[in-house]
Amino acid sequence: MGLIDPIISTGTFIVGLIIGYMGQRSGFCTIGGIRDFTLMRDTHLLKGVIAIITAAAVGFFVLHLAGGGAQDFPAFTSRLSGNIESLYNPCTNPLGNVDHESSNTVFGIVILTIIGGAGVGLFSVMADGCPFRQHIRASEGDKGSLVYILGFYFAALVFGFIVKPIISIIFGI
Repeated sequence: MGLIDPIISTGTFIVGLIIGYMGQRSGFCTIGGIRDFTLMRDTHLLKGVIAIITAAAVGFFVLHLAGGGAQDFPAFTSRLSGNIESLYNPCTNPLGNVDHESSNTVFGIVILTIIGGAGVGLFSVMADGCPFRQHIRASEGDKGSLVYILGFYFAALVFGFIVKPIISIIFGI
């Protein structure tokens, strides 16, 4: 821990400010990019979506090769380890009763991911913007976006602590 934590925290904050500034100036929105391409064949915002996915994939892979935090990512290991387990368990298992090694668990996590993604996508389309864009709008003082953000986080809690356990019981995981 020691000196690394303040450096990482400061670096993360600075990168967040840069990404937020660029998002605010460019009007970047993942849902808007897909919407515009689907409805009007406009690729302006879609290029940003492709660029951010590509940059994240390349950055993640480079971090993995450099021996960074990506070493603990489940895709690179056969088992969860170290720091990622303390983050992964509360995200995927808030009640603490699911074994991550079973194939039913993997199937359940895929189902929950699809349901959660569909919910975020549906409500983002209805709100005319992805969560990233809504955060930017809320920081600009848009009260409707602030309500969206509060609802977004409330829904994440409801999904994690109510919907997910019900689905886990249904699928027996």
